[in-house]
Amino acid sequence: MNEKEIGELRRSFRRDKTTATKVVGCFVNTSGNVISTFERSFGLCPEEEEEKYLALFRRAFSGAPGKTLIDLSFSSEKVEKGEEYALTKKLLDSALGDKEALNAFFRKIAGSVKSEENYVLLLTHSACDVPYRQNDGEKSELRFDVFSFITCLCCPMKTGKARLIYDPTEKALVNVPGESTLCAPLRAFTFPAFDNRCANLYGALYYTADAEDSGDDFAEAVFGKTELPLPAAEQGRSFKTVLAESLKEECSFEVVKNLHLAISGQVEEHKEQKDPEPLLLDRASVGDLLSDCGVGEEKCAAFREEYAKAFGAATELPPKNVDPVGKFEVRTPEIVIKVSKGSEHLIEKREIDGKPRLVIDAGNGVTVNGLAVT
Repeated sequence: MNEKEIGELRRSFRRDKTTATKVVGCFVNTSGNVISTFERSFGLCPEEEEEKYLALFRRAFSGAPGKTLIDLSFSSEKVEKGEEYALTKKLLDSALGDKEALNAFFRKIAGSVKSEENYVLLLTHSACDVPYRQNDGEKSELRFDVFSFITCLCCPMKTGKARLIYDPTEKALVNVPGESTLCAPLRAFTFPAFDNRCANLYGALYYTADAEDSGDDFAEAVFGKTELPLPAAEQGRSFKTVLAESLKEECSFEVVKNLHLAISGQVEEHKEQKDPEPLLLDRASVGDLLSDCGVGEEKCAAFREEYAKAFGAATELPPKNVDPVGKFEVRTPEIVIKVSKGSEHLIEKREIDGKPRLVIDAGNGVTVNGLAVT
């Protein structure tokens, strides 16, 4: 799913646009037991409460594709024979009306997802009108398809600190235990995927709040054994390791700076073209960029080989996961230099008096601790 499609679903959870009529859920304790289940009709709850639920569901579409929002793809075998997939499909087909399927789903998640905190599972069903124009040769007619989907959140319950309050009855300060509060989701999914503004039953959109942890246990409980990509932060670390191990002595300051500039340039060009499809890098395209940066063919070939070992030969990575686009930072054990976007050319490495030095074109307007200096 691209950013435009994700944004369209996010906006469908506004009060003036939503077609969701209820939320169903369950409470799960730290032992993995379902304590209770509930169903709440939006038509019977105050507007403020409805908005809080909708705000939680909007979080399932927040963040960046490839980082906190991950596209899941399912094989034909899983769609046809997967037990977990079949259970999720029942929830969709019944618009969350199949109580037996709901209870089975809750038990499945509770028995698979381990948590140090109590948590709540929330589900809602929506059916959005998707407009399109059909040309019959003589005229263009506006028509609508219906995209039916479910969204599920896994939200932790946080217990606040106990506090002292004044009790007018007792005319004294009394201790009040901390209250349990429902927090933003750590995991979520939307099924089916909204690809090319159509339902794709072979895919889903998966959300994780933590770029370091994609929560494989939750995804596996919902859809069965599912191969999630490496977490975004892990992709970045692995990419740097691949560069260092494959380029070795050619992993120089200038090469890394020029690679950063090349990737940043591709990102800017992609934005200018307003292409709705996300920009992705693969081992061939990065290998070509390295070659353009002056890396020898032997080292470029080594990079492609190490990339395939680390990520898979066909794996594509979002640029923001492998290079901090818009940020250029140089770090030594004693000094950190942060360079504004577009000013990377002001810093270079030179050998002066027989030693490697970082040289900065200071120009005008130099300050030290906020004080202008000459």
